Amino acid sequence: MLSYNFWQSRYGSNSTAVGSIISLNGHPFEVIGVAPAGFYGIAVGSKFDVAAPICAAELLDGPGSRLNRRSSWWLRAGGRLKPGIGMAQLTARLAAVSPAVYESAVPQDWAATLQDKFRKRVLRPIPMSTGVSDLREGYKRPLGILMAVVALVLLIACANIASLFTARSVARAKEMAMRQALGATRLRLIRQLIVECILLSLAGATLGVLFAPLADKALLYSLSSTRQQIFFDFTLDMRVLGFTAVIATLTGLLFGLAPAFRCTRASLADAMKANHAAAGGPRSKLLLWIVSSQVALSLLLLVAAGMLLRTFRNLATADIGFDPDHVLVVNVNLSIAKIPESQFAATYDRIGTALRSLPGATSVARSSLTPLGGSTWNTIIHSDVPNALTGDDALAYFNQVDPHYFEAMRTPLVAGRNFNHRDSANMPLVAVINRTLARTFFPGVNPVGHTYRVGGLEGKLEPSVEVVGVVNDAKYETLREEALPAVFLPAAQAPGFGSEYFELRTPLPQGVIARAIQSAITGVNGAIPFEVHMLSDQVDASITRERALALLSTFFGGLALLLAMIGLYCTLNYLGRQRRAEFAIRVALGATSISVLRLAMADVVALMAVGIPAGVGLSLATTQFLRALLFGIQPRDTVALVIGVTLMSVVSIAAGLLAARRAVRVDAMIELRQD
Repeated sequence: MLSYNFWQSRYGSNSTAVGSIISLNGHPFEVIGVAPAGFYGIAVGSKFDVAAPICAAELLDGPGSRLNRRSSWWLRAGGRLKPGIGMAQLTARLAAVSPAVYESAVPQDWAATLQDKFRKRVLRPIPMSTGVSDLREGYKRPLGILMAVVALVLLIACANIASLFTARSVARAKEMAMRQALGATRLRLIRQLIVECILLSLAGATLGVLFAPLADKALLYSLSSTRQQIFFDFTLDMRVLGFTAVIATLTGLLFGLAPAFRCTRASLADAMKANHAAAGGPRSKLLLWIVSSQVALSLLLLVAAGMLLRTFRNLATADIGFDPDHVLVVNVNLSIAKIPESQFAATYDRIGTALRSLPGATSVARSSLTPLGGSTWNTIIHSDVPNALTGDDALAYFNQVDPHYFEAMRTPLVAGRNFNHRDSANMPLVAVINRTLARTFFPGVNPVGHTYRVGGLEGKLEPSVEVVGVVNDAKYETLREEALPAVFLPAAQAPGFGSEYFELRTPLPQGVIARAIQSAITGVNGAIPFEVHMLSDQVDASITRERALALLSTFFGGLALLLAMIGLYCTLNYLGRQRRAEFAIRVALGATSISVLRLAMADVVALMAVGIPAGVGLSLATTQFLRALLFGIQPRDTVALVIGVTLMSVVSIAAGLLAARRAVRVDAMIELRQD
């Protein structure tokens, strides 16, 4: 089955595509249909080009198919409920059949304790009206926080425009009073002002809708990586447009109501007298409170952005235990090439030899897994020391590597020896462990020379494995993890898997050496498929969420800071204009420019005295919600708080100085003549 987009791009929407033959991993498949437009599968965040039957997995995978790997988690099952069947009934029925389902699928190579846990699992239904997605689960909390940030920015923008409309209402007070004197009711004037506000808000929403496609692309770019391209259908529909229209209308009402009521409250006599409103009047106090709230909310966003930026920096610069720079990861798949399992080891050796002969290859290693690659291999082990760990506490993570692995990854050996050519299939089993496993499984002793055993079928222990070396800790699954207890097995003592990795360290760019890699693998067997990517890209992909959050929060924090600066400048400029007569009199009586500037900056000090402490209090109270997203810092991070306060103070003072410049330059004679 072809996807609609694939059918359009590859077949030009030609109906003859149905019935044609397509080759998948060298096997012919007949195209029997095309999926409808807009259907991208049940997994949100991804899409398919070609869908094949599940029963074809063994054909496509070759030996060691996922259908036969009971410990491989890859299958999603879905169904449509019959009429009259509710979620409660479905849950009960699934619970009833779960024991038989899981009993038939117990991984036979797991330890007995893990098998017992597996049998106790229960199938649970999940509504699929919006699809299923690991991406959604991973981003649910971050996107919720991001929506709160967007709401705060919208609130700041509303406060900003409300302050401008409040200032504008003073200038229109005479006009509104005149309209009332000519017979206009106050309700009609309020309606006129509200309509003006809503029209302004709808104009902004229209610009936002036009800008949305670019923002969508930027969002997808921030969520994607070179190894995983995220896909979402961001088509604007009536729900999105309707939501935007409602928010725009409510926004117009939010920032327009207070100015409208104030603007229409003055009488004609008062309005005609009010050539210069008192600086300390109620309108001025309202403006000061509005702008103070902007300062507080902007500071909150700045502190949150600073914490997320520091989290991303901590993850990006964390000690991961290996050097990913200038390392190419080459994934080869012998199963698809139909190479017998008995020839895996010899074929991998030939590929490794061919890659080591390439010019520019300083070291080449082989492994079953790559760090931070998204796959794990773990089981419970039993060490030979008294009071050894048991149960889940004895879970260790495994990898299968050749003797060149630690050199290529630049993971130092700290005790014992590395693997060598003598560690072959007919020699005693050996392993190299990391520091964490040495400390937790062999406390107080030198682990080199000690042994461990893995739990096998029916609780029986497999043969002992001798620890011959200890290496430094390295990240295994995620950058956030504490070092996991890891065991490295020699590739020569295991048959190998159908798909494995080669790590090739080279100073040459990927584009330069890619052709040489292709020639080397083709020279071994032209049917072997392979993929090449940079290990550094793999590491970067593991912190895509943190990078996206840092970028987006910084953008919104900067936007909030800009809005606050605009609001501060406009409000202080308005207040300065209201006090021009006062400043003119002071200058006429001999006041210096410095004293007038100090007087004009008093409003800035008042705003900072209210807004910044309020922002600090909000930050301390709300940044606890970021705890799960932080790494290497505490929710009440002093550095982010100090930087946020400093930025907010600098911006407030800069906006105040710009606005106060006009007050300092007042011409007393001209200003006094106007009165």
